[in-house]
Amino acid sequence: MEKIKSVFLFTLTFGLGFAIFFSYSTQATLDREPASIGRKIFQLKNYDHDQLKQELTTQFQVINLQSGEKFIRFNNLSSQVCKQYQNLQILFIAEGMSVAGEPTTMTIDSPCLPAQDPAELASIQIPVTKILSQKPTNATFNFDGSNAKFIFSNASDAWPKTWILRSVVFKNNNGDSKVVHLDTLLSETTQPKVIEF
Repeated sequence: MEKIKSVFLFTLTFGLGFAIFFSYSTQATLDREPASIGRKIFQLKNYDHDQLKQELTTQFQVINLQSGEKFIRFNNLSSQVCKQYQNLQILFIAEGMSVAGEPTTMTIDSPCLPAQDPAELASIQIPVTKILSQKPTNATFNFDGSNAKFIFSNASDAWPKTWILRSVVFKNNNGDSKVVHLDTLLSETTQPKVIEF
């Protein structure tokens, strides 16, 4: 009887100890995980302008659908960034088009949102067909099915075909922002990021 009691107490103590160890081990893994998964950026405060510029230059992607619609995706940003910055402003300039010496611009003003996979940053839809159906003008457009606003300035009498990415601004509700300016000219080492309408 004494032997059975000893075995029972040992099993109970061992099980309790293992459960506590496993709990701490899992928590430590979860605490470390964000910094290591797939090189994703979880906090912008750890990056200076040049580092973010390099990341955005290599990871910014335009997805073209057969319907003509387009999506902007930031492959390297985690949705955790949205906890710091709740808004994105993406500025494009029209290639070869200006009014009174000022470039024609398109600013996409979008909330920062998680994708269906909560670890990913949601893509931003550009409803090209709906934009092209509007008369070119200095205006802000809101389209059904899109969370973003599309702000056009220095519009000419025709919609530009090529838009070159100029900057990305991350903004939070307190008025703080992180601005990343990108190259708009071709060089041996960089290619500008463009959207074709």
